Amino acid sequence: MSEYKPCMLRLRTETHQMLRDAVEKSAHRSMSALADEILHLALARLAETQETRSGIDRMIDAAKG
Repeated sequence: MSEYKPCMLRLRTETHQMLRDAVEKSAHRSMSALADEILHLALARLAETQETRSGIDRMIDAAKG
């Protein structure tokens, strides 16, 4: 089974152009590969930030209670 799942994303015109510009300067072979890497890294950071924020909120609540 493939590690990748085909999907279609609707991107803003500006985002699409930024992705096109970035792929020209990168070692990625396609916009899809670059977009996948960008999304993967950004979503991992977002999840990490949310976990940290959640942990801080729990610590604050514990300190209050």
